[in-house]
Amino acid sequence: MLSDTGYSEMDPIGGSISVLLVGWTADARASIATALERTDDRLDVFTVADADSALRRLEVREYDCVVSAYELPDRDGIDLLESVRERDADLPFLLYTDTGSEAIASRAVSAGATGYIRAATAGDDHAALADWIPTAVASYHARIRAQRERERLERFVSVVSHDLRSPLNVAQGRLALARDECESEHLEPAANAVDRSLTLIDDLLTLAREGKTVTDATEINLRELIEACWDTVETADATLVVETDRTIRGDPGRVKQLFENLIGNAVRHGGSDVTVRIGTMEPMFTSTRADSNRPTGIYVADDGPGIPEAERERVFDTGVSSDADGTGFGLNIAREIARAHGWDMRVTESETGGARLEITDVDLD
Repeated sequence: MLSDTGYSEMDPIGGSISVLLVGWTADARASIATALERTDDRLDVFTVADADSALRRLEVREYDCVVSAYELPDRDGIDLLESVRERDADLPFLLYTDTGSEAIASRAVSAGATGYIRAATAGDDHAALADWIPTAVASYHARIRAQRERERLERFVSVVSHDLRSPLNVAQGRLALARDECESEHLEPAANAVDRSLTLIDDLLTLAREGKTVTDATEINLRELIEACWDTVETADATLVVETDRTIRGDPGRVKQLFENLIGNAVRHGGSDVTVRIGTMEPMFTSTRADSNRPTGIYVADDGPGIPEAERERVFDTGVSSDADGTGFGLNIAREIARAHGWDMRVTESETGGARLEITDVDLD
């Protein structure tokens, strides 16, 4: 459907894709909109001439994406993009222009454009634009669904955790009073079970929260962060060796928890006198090439007994722990934090035969 004024019901997940097309002359808008709808019958294109009209439209209804020319009657397309981003940080926004340049493309990317296409190179059928829109919209709605699901999970876990914690706190208090009043071999196991249940609740809440995508990353000095983590983790007679002075970008609080979990895991499973080495991994360069098989990232290695190869992937499953006092959530939480930053995590063997956990796909500064 083509309209400069009309509205239609929108199915943002599996049906029509609502497109707001901004700019050009009336004839050019009609030509582009017709070509898009002819190329992909899922596209419903609504057109306006200028940025102010586009912003008014966005106030009264939702669109799946915005496609704008660079030159508009009242301002340029990047000014419109900046106004759109104040309302929605993720709505797909394409700058589609035959007046482009590297400088304009750079401005568009810096302002948060989802895409940038030179209309002059797209062809009269606007095929490149028609291909781009469904892909960008699908990615946008996938992120929205994932975020809503995570928020739903966090609300559920928060309510359940609150309802569980209250009676457990009562039991914990009663057990403390009972220990003061009498002696019984049954009291300590009961108290330990209550303490373990409360720890599990805390870990469940953490797991529900830490997978949120990181949007406000700051520069983190790895050596300083790791040494701070070492001071807050129970490390017995273990030894820390930091083999990096690099920096990364991330959420400081969540990255700190990631390394606290990895350090604590190494000490618990490696032994009280384990040596923990933390450093960075980078591709090996020769005179002609780089070894692409070597990932970029950070490793945490120890000289403990290690993890059998058949069990390495299972260590990230919730509830899996070889420590009788462990909850089995530590490494799962660590990987969720890593993935929220766009990283991943894997287990391998250290040079001394111990465990080596690698955080991969990390940009090192």
